[in-house]
Amino acid sequence: MSISRNPNIHFCMLPQKRSIFLVLFLFLCFSHLSCSRKTNQDTIPQFPTETFKDSIRKMKSSDFATLFVGEYLEDSIKVKHSLDYIRNSMLSSQDLSTQYWGNYALAYWYNYKQDIEETINYANKLYEIAQTLGNEELKLSALINKGIFFYDQGKYKESMECYLQAIQIAKKGEDIGRQLAISHNIALLKIEVNDYQGAVDLLQGTLHIIEQDSPKRFNILEVSIYIALTKSYVRLENYVEAIHNANEGIKLSDQYNDEGAKAYLYNFLGETNIALQKYDKATMYLEKAHNYAIKIKAARSQIPFINLNKAKVLYYTEDYATAIQLLKSIEKGQERQKTNFFSLEDMYEFLGKSYKAIKNTGESLLYFEKTNEVYTQNDKEQNEIGLEIIKKYDLQSLKDELSRAEKKTQKTRTLLYVSIFLALAIIAGILYFYKKREKENQKKFTALLQSLEEEKEKRKVVVVDEIPKEKITKAPKLAEKTTKVTTSKEVEIIDETKAKLLKKLEKFEDKELFLSKNSSLNEVAKKLKTNTSYLSKLINAHKGKSFTVYITDLRVDYAIRRLKEDKKFRSYTIDSIAREIGFNRSESFSRAFKNKTGLYPSYYIKKLDSQNIE
Repeated sequence: MSISRNPNIHFCMLPQKRSIFLVLFLFLCFSHLSCSRKTNQDTIPQFPTETFKDSIRKMKSSDFATLFVGEYLEDSIKVKHSLDYIRNSMLSSQDLSTQYWGNYALAYWYNYKQDIEETINYANKLYEIAQTLGNEELKLSALINKGIFFYDQGKYKESMECYLQAIQIAKKGEDIGRQLAISHNIALLKIEVNDYQGAVDLLQGTLHIIEQDSPKRFNILEVSIYIALTKSYVRLENYVEAIHNANEGIKLSDQYNDEGAKAYLYNFLGETNIALQKYDKATMYLEKAHNYAIKIKAARSQIPFINLNKAKVLYYTEDYATAIQLLKSIEKGQERQKTNFFSLEDMYEFLGKSYKAIKNTGESLLYFEKTNEVYTQNDKEQNEIGLEIIKKYDLQSLKDELSRAEKKTQKTRTLLYVSIFLALAIIAGILYFYKKREKENQKKFTALLQSLEEEKEKRKVVVVDEIPKEKITKAPKLAEKTTKVTTSKEVEIIDETKAKLLKKLEKFEDKELFLSKNSSLNEVAKKLKTNTSYLSKLINAHKGKSFTVYITDLRVDYAIRRLKEDKKFRSYTIDSIAREIGFNRSESFSRAFKNKTGLYPSYYIKKLDSQNIE
């Protein structure tokens, strides 16, 4: 899911012109130019060409470039005349400032066209001109924009490097607004590599500074932070905080007249209610989100993501035909625009599941294969930045603090040396810990393989505890004979019912029905034709665990066996594996796997591959 809002608004380009700089900036999915773009009417009768050309020649170069990015990009007639003006006049101007804004406009034009090579080419020219001018503000602007371009194209490592350079310039110039905007951007990068808690911590710190600011100067950024916080909490499955932050963001969007933000916030509320299985409520929020996305031009990139969530609701409410129709329209728009976004994997997955539900095996297999391809590509793009790049920002922040401390008293300098010594000691401790943990993990892995081999040899799955015949045939001696007979019959009926249900539970396990996402206590009780209370008590008594733990353990045991035996299955992403065996989130699967085996599934897979186990 994308939150395609420009986090810099008036901080990165033209201070005090936030209303006209509306470049869209995505999460999970890159490219604020998603498949929802609509081209304005190209066939406007008698377009006033000369009047338009004259008007742009009279504008300040910075005003024209900002207007070009904010409004002209989606109007092919205005774009054509604007590009002619940029290339024939602005780039050849003797005024370096005019050249700067010409290159700025072209950088955004090529970013719009998804041409990363040309985009970065013009972004580099921006920085070169700013250096020649000796203008720190323009240098800062060039770096931030370059970071945005790299982010849009999924080049996370390069994006982070640009932000790290930019934040140093912003700190040197004591530009608090841009420092806050860059912190927000870095939080978005943390989200992209699944460091959701790290993103929350950074966003909350940034929000605290904004809330202390007086007078209020960073209104639009404040709303954007609430959008990012909502996104992070949804991914952390902390739906209480997700709903709270979404509602806070909606209040602020009303207060600051930022209507476009509501398309994002209502969409997240829709996604949250889908996770909570409140489909009517989800539909209500998604309709609101769609209305705002249609109404507000800057929010239209959200339309495919809103439609994706609508399709999920249709799938869960078993309207498979309509779900397929909506998902295919998203796919068609994506192919037309040649864009990619992280939520695309959900689009393919739900197409595969919908076709499977209507028993169209061919289409189902096709889209499940596409799902795997996109998962693999997304993993590759996410891993490009790497945890070490994210930590680089945190290390840079620590370095800055230590540098400031070094300028203080001798006592502070001594404290600095002690801090460095402690830091080195901590690093050494961490290295020792990791080596020790690796040894422990190896032992756990070996023990896990050994248990699988033992299970394979036995080939006996003990599911149902045999009920001793003594319990059926023998009844306690009571005072009266009639009472004795009645009690014996009651025991026999109860035991027969229990035995039948245990047998059904054995078949439930043998057929691997626990892999279905519809394996709640209520759904399983229906399948086994019993009530939830009795089923829960039976599992507690005979399995020694709650129903939830019982289902989770079955799924994890299945994953352990299949990962060892199926090399292709190991090539899937963790998220894909999790979803295939019934988990809604990869985080839930990883946590359950770790609790049961002491290992994360990624480590288990890596060790299996390293030993070439098939």
